Amino acid sequence: MSDDPRFDPTERSEYELTRSANVIVPMPPLRKARICGALALLGSLAAPVVATLPAAVREANFAGPPVTTSLGVAAVALAGTVAAGLAGLGLVALHRRLARGPEPTDDAVWSFLAMEDALTGVGFVTGGLGVGVGLALLASGHWGVEALAGLRRSGVEPYLSVSTVPVTPRLVTGVGLVAGLAVLAATVVAVDRE
Repeated sequence: MSDDPRFDPTERSEYELTRSANVIVPMPPLRKARICGALALLGSLAAPVVATLPAAVREANFAGPPVTTSLGVAAVALAGTVAAGLAGLGLVALHRRLARGPEPTDDAVWSFLAMEDALTGVGFVTGGLGVGVGLALLASGHWGVEALAGLRRSGVEPYLSVSTVPVTPRLVTGVGLVAGLAVLAATVVAVDRE
């Protein structure tokens, strides 16, 4: 039990007590949603990262403008951005449902906890890995042509053009801005309505 005089377990609902003992990531859903929104917003760096590649890398790897070239790695970043955005919106919706009431029944508590953990996993793991790996590989050209040759020797082709999946860094940037700002705005609206 906490020595903090502000902590009184009798003032917490049964759902909050069960949640605090069983949730995987012990943060409020709105904080998790804000982190997911920030991850989605990070996806908007795809076009600026590719647009600022050194001239030698652009000439060696791109036939046209890098920002409008369909890249496989951009699809990875897009998947992470979308996952983080959708998970963030889901966490906001979960928070709104819990704040609006009534308190979940004993059986429903576990469904809400499972939903929160699943959304957290999708946002943090899928979103974080997709955005992180995608942006890191898009930025790999900033290390120079020699570093790209080393990646290729390892079997990694960061600027592989994929015509079957028309995902460009510009698209990832647009989706990242929309998804990230939508999640962050939803968290503000959710707090204002309480």
